[in-house]
Amino acid sequence: MKLELIKKLQPEGTEKGNILFIHGACMAAWVWEKNFMPYFFDQGYNVYAVSLRNHGASEKNDQLRWTSVLDYVKDIEQVIHEIGKPVFLVGHSMGGFISQHYINQSEENIKGIILLCSAPSHGSWSLAGRLFQKAPLQFMISTFRFSWLPIMNNRKLLKSVMLSPDFPDERMPTLASQLQEESFLAFLEMLFWRLPKVKKATVPVMIVGAENDFLVSMKDTVRMAVSYGVEPLLIENASHCFMLEPEWENTADKINYFLGLH
Repeated sequence: MKLELIKKLQPEGTEKGNILFIHGACMAAWVWEKNFMPYFFDQGYNVYAVSLRNHGASEKNDQLRWTSVLDYVKDIEQVIHEIGKPVFLVGHSMGGFISQHYINQSEENIKGIILLCSAPSHGSWSLAGRLFQKAPLQFMISTFRFSWLPIMNNRKLLKSVMLSPDFPDERMPTLASQLQEESFLAFLEMLFWRLPKVKKATVPVMIVGAENDFLVSMKDTVRMAVSYGVEPLLIENASHCFMLEPEWENTADKINYFLGLH
């Protein structure tokens, strides 16, 4: 599978470590390019951002709607093999869910995982209820069409579920144009169908949640952190896509501190 892999590399042998960023649903590697990739490169890391199959500039087929999370796990396995060095996995939302599945499979060449507003290991049933309450018409249309475009195409709704109220309106057209369709099967798997088996990880785990995250509640983040036996970092006044928000660097500093410990 030909996968888009954006990277910024230090001179050979001088890097502090290697970070692989894994995007969430409906996104691609571009979500890391403006803020997190330059920041962590400046901290001395080799940084990589992958676009999963059928996302961004990666290879496309006609099976996106029924692509499994396990297919995405294979993508991560391929990229880690290509990098050829131990990596920290940084997964956002669905990317965090994929990261959890990956370490279920293997912790070889994994230095640690950082889960950012990750779809929880115990399932996202509560999200379905919240979406139905907030936008019943769009939710039902999306369900019957096996498509999340009815929600993403409504910019007011999109902003309310993914971003903070003070996210600049002038940036919404560009952001909306970069979002894309996502696998409906993967959504079902994150709800209940294919949940990762939580086990005591032998690699360091950091779990980050956002106070105003509509898609992944703080309650779910705390519950997942308890399962992994770690204390979560909960960001005040932050949204689901906090890495795109003006205060993103405050959280990046805390992640950088975690990386420095390991």
